[in-house]
Amino acid sequence: MTKLTISQVSKIYADGTEALRGIQVTAGSGEIVAILGGSGCGKTTLLRLVAGLDQPSGGEIRLDEMLIAGTHPAISAVFQEPRLLPWLNVSGNIGFGGKRLTQAERQRRTAALLERIGLAAYGKRWPRDLSGGQQQRVAIARALIGHPGILLLDEPFSALDPFTRATQHNLVLDLWRELRPTILMVTHDVDEAVFLADRIVIMRPRPGRVHAMMGVDPPRPRDRLAPAFDLMKRRVMRAIDRSLAEEQPRQDSGPSNLSPWV
Repeated sequence: MTKLTISQVSKIYADGTEALRGIQVTAGSGEIVAILGGSGCGKTTLLRLVAGLDQPSGGEIRLDEMLIAGTHPAISAVFQEPRLLPWLNVSGNIGFGGKRLTQAERQRRTAALLERIGLAAYGKRWPRDLSGGQQQRVAIARALIGHPGILLLDEPFSALDPFTRATQHNLVLDLWRELRPTILMVTHDVDEAVFLADRIVIMRPRPGRVHAMMGVDPPRPRDRLAPAFDLMKRRVMRAIDRSLAEEQPRQDSGPSNLSPWV
């Protein structure tokens, strides 16, 4: 298990756009941390910095006590699109994430993951023959085959229907319990964040800053229909609404305009 520490990270692009300012976030070993916020708050930019796909303008990112200065084998990511390689079958796509393993170990882990994601009979199929949910399960297995210390999730379930999304949530939690990676996830879905995360970070936009952090109270396994779950969702939505309201000019009179998060 790996601890992730993001210390006073900022990002300013070449055209002068300030995407992030003073981001301070810690994800403890084996913890799931969700990042929520309105558009333009730099959530995906932050994930790209952690993944080593871009470099911060200031601050630092550490795995345990080691400074990250680029891509790192202990970090894997799952994106909004599965991004499977069309010239490899399902087994080949999963095994592609384990290039550092011996061939025998890669094959063993591929077979085990195919079983775990419910696609044991699909190893020789091509990505084009799978549904969207099945493709995303393969992408998750590919990210986990190397047993990463850090797993980054960039809205990987946003394009799925509600039933498939709920199934994927349970799959991620099952694999997380087994492998215990530290997970940093970006989402626009409050229900998803409350169901999956141990802690939620709420960001403000323009530039992206941390507005609030809150622990998720309901113990696992979480019941989406339970009053405590609904109460937690309301707390998160109110915090997001406050983060967006602070960016708007105050009205002297008349009803307030609530954000679409409420």
